[in-house]
Amino acid sequence: MATAGMILFSSCLKQSIPDAMLGSKNSNGQGSTATLSYEINSNPVNITVDDADNQGSNTNYILGCSKNPGYYNLDAVSSTGEFTFSFYTDSLTVGNYIYTGAYGPMFFTGYNGTNEYAYAPSDSMSFNITSYNNGHISGNFSGVLTPMIAAGNPYNTYGTASSVSITNGSFKNVPVFY
Repeated sequence: MATAGMILFSSCLKQSIPDAMLGSKNSNGQGSTATLSYEINSNPVNITVDDADNQGSNTNYILGCSKNPGYYNLDAVSSTGEFTFSFYTDSLTVGNYIYTGAYGPMFFTGYNGTNEYAYAPSDSMSFNITSYNNGHISGNFSGVLTPMIAAGNPYNTYGTASSVSITNGSFKNVPVFY
């Protein structure tokens, strides 16, 4: 009977399986803090989300990465706009992911009302995942993009090729939603 009591009480001290899979809790009982920061033409953008694992559904979050058929999408929303990067893989792993303008126009960020694309052949975005642990990714990124001046049908109008610089990009503890 003493053995059964010890097992019962010790099991109450452990995290639930879902909590353990999502990562550790802080002193307030919340999940990890996720961050994404970068400079766009030397203007800093910083996004921080406390308790990032509990932002709601995988389609309604401030900072996260969602699995879709054939790709993963890292998305972030801030007061200055939005940011997105698609990892075209069925199995997200540590490594470098690059998208170039040679693949065709691809939106990456909206900053203060201007959308920035990999459009020109010299444009590219490079994301390096350095860590993928407990359902969270961390790493760094940089790129060179072209602003879209006006949306049009059937063609958009773009500004000066490769005139937008994304530097000092980093992301930490971004949850991956499945």
